[in-house]
Amino acid sequence: MFKSLAFLLILTFTLMIATLSLSFPTSQLSADELISSTIERRATSPFTKLISNKSVFTYYWVANEVDHKSNSVVTLKDCKKRTVATVNRDFAIEMKTEGSGRGKSGDVFNFDDCSCGSSFNCFVRLDKKKFPFGLAANGNALRPFITVAANDLRPGQLLFIPALVDLALPGGKRHNGCVIVEDRGHGFGGKHIDFFVASESTYKTLDKQKSITNVQVFDGTAPGGKKCTLQNYTV
Repeated sequence: MFKSLAFLLILTFTLMIATLSLSFPTSQLSADELISSTIERRATSPFTKLISNKSVFTYYWVANEVDHKSNSVVTLKDCKKRTVATVNRDFAIEMKTEGSGRGKSGDVFNFDDCSCGSSFNCFVRLDKKKFPFGLAANGNALRPFITVAANDLRPGQLLFIPALVDLALPGGKRHNGCVIVEDRGHGFGGKHIDFFVASESTYKTLDKQKSITNVQVFDGTAPGGKKCTLQNYTV
């Protein structure tokens, strides 16, 4: 009887050890990996509609004439070939890539409603108080860290991008992962998110902090009606 009881106790203890061992992970995560994993799980849980599992992620900004030192100049004109301004040629070339720019005078220039082609006859001067960073394709002012350009998503669509969560921004704020489609991209197709960050120096800082080249993209509205909250990061 005592032998049977001892056997049962040993068997019970063995089963308890086996059960406990199964409850622990088979591989250990570093502290940074564990924090990152936890943040992403918490962040993605309300937004269940996956739009893209892997979209190309790039940045764009306002070109700045003071960054260009060459002496060559060109005349910017609008779509009706009316003179807008005379600016540094390299600055004008960069504006054709970025879409908007700030001149040495402080004036803000933006794409007009036509294609540039090989000329510079495609720019307008904006009201710099209303549009300090330029004009988005939907007619709104570009908003740093909020506006994104995308060619296969509807204008005004809220998006949630887990890779942006907790990204440290200038001024000490951290990103919550919520952005909105307000612009269209030049030179790329679908499954591509272009993130507006105001300046090239900011892009370099963010890229050094966290290199992001591909992202998951979720609809920013959850099935229960909860919406992404767009923060003001420039105040």
